[in-house]
Amino acid sequence: MDKNSNWLHPAMVREARATGRGHLWIVELLIFLLVLLVGSILQGIPLIGVTLGWVFGDQAFLSEAMAALQGGDTGAYTAMIMGRASQPPAWMSIVNLFSTGIMTLTAILFCRWIEKRKAATMGFRRRAWLREYGIGVLVGFAMISIAAAIGYLTGAYRFAFSEFSPLLILGYLLGFMVQGMSEEAVCRGYLMISISRKNPVWLAVVLSSLVFALLHLGNNGVGLLALVNILLCGASFAVYMLKRGDIWGVSAIHSFWNFFQGHLYGISVSGTGGGGNTSILTALTTDKPLWTGGAFGIEGGLCVTIVELAALLLFIFVLPARKEDAAAEPVLPQTPELPEQM
Repeated sequence: MDKNSNWLHPAMVREARATGRGHLWIVELLIFLLVLLVGSILQGIPLIGVTLGWVFGDQAFLSEAMAALQGGDTGAYTAMIMGRASQPPAWMSIVNLFSTGIMTLTAILFCRWIEKRKAATMGFRRRAWLREYGIGVLVGFAMISIAAAIGYLTGAYRFAFSEFSPLLILGYLLGFMVQGMSEEAVCRGYLMISISRKNPVWLAVVLSSLVFALLHLGNNGVGLLALVNILLCGASFAVYMLKRGDIWGVSAIHSFWNFFQGHLYGISVSGTGGGGNTSILTALTTDKPLWTGGAFGIEGGLCVTIVELAALLLFIFVLPARKEDAAAEPVLPQTPELPEQM
């Protein structure tokens, strides 16, 4: 048997199936939506507190706003509060990135307490985790750099050095390490592996990648090509995780793709912005939205389509699978036995 023939059945999938639990894919998706809702509420609580603290923490602003309110001009008061809340400082974005750790914790606790499976089945395996994460950093940097190079060679992008704050860039680096891990824990570690307990792994890959793309529907400037690119991204991440047998490498790819995109090259990250004094370079776009992705950023353009298609093929056909995972016999989903015919 070819050692790479069973990469669709790594240890984390086999162990998840061994719990004897699992549901049809439609049920898994409905449960996922409920977990996502709970996690979003929990994640939003500290963000609301931090936002209110910032809006009302400036005494000069608060005095001016209260003067308008006491003068009976409630319209001006509301406009001042909403205007300040809509223009948060850069550090608020970093706080938002760190808050995604609450979603990671929600997914882990759900898998442990409700699904009765260990964190290792989500890909949190101790074996060579630091090496896998380091390799993922290099892969993520290479992927986004190739996409940026394509944009430069097609004339869609020009890059110029900018004045930046090293402290803010460090904050974004740490924040994206948390945020990338969160999306991988939720979409791959939790959802993909949960679906694979009672359903074919290929179906789990497709559905989790589709959900991953749909979660970006509310982002600024999202379009059809952006959704296709994120779907491809989700599929390539899923294959990478299954082949390497843990979540560390793919989390690093995700985190450092985002970080280098927004804070090295100064390109908007999935429509959430980038550049300014939080980026080493500033990306200057030309009138080629098919390549640049418009307001959504490079992930909405053909630059990323090319990179993600190439990455998916390389991960499937070239990336080596972990030997201990590839050599093992697959454990198929359990199916109910049919009653004997009378």
